[in-house]
Amino acid sequence: MKELKPIDYKILFELMKDSHRSDRQLAKSLGVSQPTVTRRRAMLEENFIEGYTVIPKFGQIGFEIAAFTFLKSKLKFKTGEEKAQALKKMKEWYMNQPNVILVLDGRGMGWDAACISLHENFANFAEFIRVHDSELSEWVVESQTFHADLKAGSVIKPFHLKYLTTPK
Repeated sequence: MKELKPIDYKILFELMKDSHRSDRQLAKSLGVSQPTVTRRRAMLEENFIEGYTVIPKFGQIGFEIAAFTFLKSKLKFKTGEEKAQALKKMKEWYMNQPNVILVLDGRGMGWDAACISLHENFANFAEFIRVHDSELSEWVVESQTFHADLKAGSVIKPFHLKYLTTPK
């Protein structure tokens, strides 16, 4: 994999602040040539950028609940091909859930995976969990969820990647 140069980090941070700017605008703000930005951006897009997207105000576009579901799975007891097949099936299931925005394995507080999903209302969430627990019962032993109200809840700090670009 290619090594990142200082200009690459600068371009990444500028794109995280506002990804719809042109290469010409980025070059001007960074004090480099537009062809340099175009060349480096192409390399970043090939190797380091997952994609470009907007961050909507979820509560204003029809989502009431953000659910953070913590999971205990049987995967830690599996090895080799058996584990690979189980991970493949779980990945397929989660990839087919349009309301799931992130699933990661990890460790802490007795859990070994976490799922973040968005839901239109509590009934939608309850149905998701019912199907989740039913269809993933071969691999998931237990789950618990923390809900956040996207409509009336207090937002202490809104989700955005631009915070990562501010020096500590």
